Amino acid sequence: MEDKSLRSKTTPTWQNCVHCPSLLFSSALEFERHIQDKHSIREGSIILCQYGQNGICSALQFGDLRKAGFKYHVREYHLYAKGGSEDWTFYSSSQNLPAVLNDPNKGLSNSSDSSSAIRSLQETLSTYLDVIEMKISKQVAQKSDAFFHAMLSHDTIMEQMAKAVKTVQNTRRNITTVKQNLTQCPLQLISLTRINNNLNNVYELLKLIGTVQQTQPMIQLLLSTSDYVAALDLISSTQKVLLTRLSGIQAFRHLSPQLTEMRRLIHKMLSNEFLRFIVTDLNRPLIDLTDLPDRDKIVSIVSGILRLKEFDFLDIFKAEAMTSIQATIKQCVIEIISERDGNSEIVLRGSQSDNTWLMCNEGIVFLQKVTPHLVIIFKRILSLSSLILDISQMDDVTGNESEEMWTQEEIASISDKIKKMIGSLSDNCNERCANLIVTKTDKDYIFSDLTQLAKLTELIDAFSNECEKITGHYSNTMKLALRSFAMKYIQSLHTERRAQLTNTLNAERWKMADVPYELQSVIHKICEFGKIPHTLQYESGRPDGKYLVINKENYAVVATVQLLIKILLEYCDATKQSPDIVQYLVHCMLELIRLFNSRCCLLVLGAGAIQSAGLKTISTSNLALVSRSLQVVLWLLPLILDLLEKLHSKELTLNGFTSIENDLVSHKQEIENKICIIVSTMLSSQLSSWDAKPPVPSQTFRNISKHLVKLHEALIDILPIEQIRSIYMKVHDNFKDKLREQLVKMNIVANGSPQHGVVTSELTFYLQTLKTLRIINENDTEDNILYDIWLN
Repeated sequence: MEDKSLRSKTTPTWQNCVHCPSLLFSSALEFERHIQDKHSIREGSIILCQYGQNGICSALQFGDLRKAGFKYHVREYHLYAKGGSEDWTFYSSSQNLPAVLNDPNKGLSNSSDSSSAIRSLQETLSTYLDVIEMKISKQVAQKSDAFFHAMLSHDTIMEQMAKAVKTVQNTRRNITTVKQNLTQCPLQLISLTRINNNLNNVYELLKLIGTVQQTQPMIQLLLSTSDYVAALDLISSTQKVLLTRLSGIQAFRHLSPQLTEMRRLIHKMLSNEFLRFIVTDLNRPLIDLTDLPDRDKIVSIVSGILRLKEFDFLDIFKAEAMTSIQATIKQCVIEIISERDGNSEIVLRGSQSDNTWLMCNEGIVFLQKVTPHLVIIFKRILSLSSLILDISQMDDVTGNESEEMWTQEEIASISDKIKKMIGSLSDNCNERCANLIVTKTDKDYIFSDLTQLAKLTELIDAFSNECEKITGHYSNTMKLALRSFAMKYIQSLHTERRAQLTNTLNAERWKMADVPYELQSVIHKICEFGKIPHTLQYESGRPDGKYLVINKENYAVVATVQLLIKILLEYCDATKQSPDIVQYLVHCMLELIRLFNSRCCLLVLGAGAIQSAGLKTISTSNLALVSRSLQVVLWLLPLILDLLEKLHSKELTLNGFTSIENDLVSHKQEIENKICIIVSTMLSSQLSSWDAKPPVPSQTFRNISKHLVKLHEALIDILPIEQIRSIYMKVHDNFKDKLREQLVKMNIVANGSPQHGVVTSELTFYLQTLKTLRIINENDTEDNILYDIWLN
């Protein structure tokens, strides 16, 4: 017995089901699932637990009806339930009524069963009644103190309620007294104060009506004193009052349109006054240097216009300024043309002044005349523009806190429009002057020399700089027009120079030409200063020289190179005088150098001179002259580049000089290679028939020596000794290669044999010739020079 009770205490509750004793559960989760499946009722999301006596769970609560609450309920009350006695409740006596009532062994005919059932039921009900009475007694016993306290406090509460009623009655009587003595009089005072304020407002309104009636006479009085800003302010304030405080008054229904009409008339009057002032000021005599003679009047006019926020007066200003500039230009043109055509009177009307052309020398005179006049007009325009800007910053024009103020955008727009107007006037002035000066194509309008182009360029630069200094606007119209015209002139000049150079190249016989002293004097000055001088002076009076002397070194040149140097120096002089056309002149110089280089290559290397100049052959002396001529051009190129960089380093693109210099160097090298090939070919042809046998020296090596001597005679008067030595060393290297091949073919080696002795003797004779020509030094031994001939 003790073992059974001990086992029941140690066995977990979840291993056995109260309603299903035959089942044994191995885990708490299995027991929990069993209660949910077998001992609960599910209706929607509500689960009702029936695990307990009589199919009713005694620990069921409302929060356990949901699924989550049901799991918590099972774990809390059934899974690990503690043993102990439970109180008897109403549900403890419940029976399975359907089973009892539907029992076939029991029926209403059996009175004994009914009596026993009724008796059993009465006993059960009696038991329930006893339980209820016991519960009530227990409850009354627990709450007896509160019950008896309430019964004892009943009389006291009634007394307190009676006192409260009396207090309320006294409070109501006091409120009535306060209302009569303290509230009604102040309310009457407030009403009277409101009436007084309304009467004062009516009085002020009547005074305002009287003031508004005097608006029109006051406006006329202000206009008579030229106080336009005050008149416009009065119109604006009156219209504002009519729209706000006097709105709806029938007596003033026509006043607002009348004021609007007066405002329009004032605007028209101010525009006319401004126009008259502008015409008078800009057309003053040019000797009158007064700055705005009637300043107060124009200040009043401009202030009124700006107060209206009407900016069309700037268009009037621009039109009249343009007219004044055109009149000044036209007057200068008439004076110049009258001097050309005599003293007859000339009148230019309409577009005739725009179609009038001036000769180049007249264009120079025109700029000298018109520049100071236009400068004075622009100063007057700028003075008036500055005054307008100053007035636009004044408070009585832009408004204050009590008036409609100008926005920052409106203030900025005035400055922007004036700036654009001045820029437009400057551009138009430059364009008209440019049309008169540099848009010419007839022969009468071509410069006689580059000096006039330089003078015109100087005047145009001065005029443009003065306009920019006064107006603050850079206009390049005249410079662009001059550049276009100068381009055409330089292009025409360049076409002539290019044709002259081409004809000279085609007729060139590629022989040494005497150097005129005029050219030599300029070259001497360049060498003396180390740069191309600012002014080129050609001297004369001395005989011509055989060589062109550069830095104490003689250069044998052809006539074509002399012409090319003169043209390049002429372009350099034009470059200094006309900086606007420098880039095009650079292009022209590079084109002429390329032409000279390419034609030399075609005529000499390509043997084109045989047909063009009637030469029989292209000799090594011809090639040497071309090489020496290219060296002269290569000497001049850095000087030209240095000149251009100093004058216009930031304005030019000089990349072409590097390219053309590389081409010239390459061409010069090709010529040297050509000379080497010619001589090497002749030597190779001699070696091909040579045989290593006596006599020594053989006829072959005698012929080789003759060719070397003839080559030296052809080059010695043209090329410097170092260049000649370089050419001979290349020929010598080629000779060694060819000789080595010939020795291999003849199977001759350096073994001391008779053939080896013959070869050594032949080479000794060959080296003696080179020493005689000073190609190699006397101290160089044969073994050191010809050692590699025997190398395989």
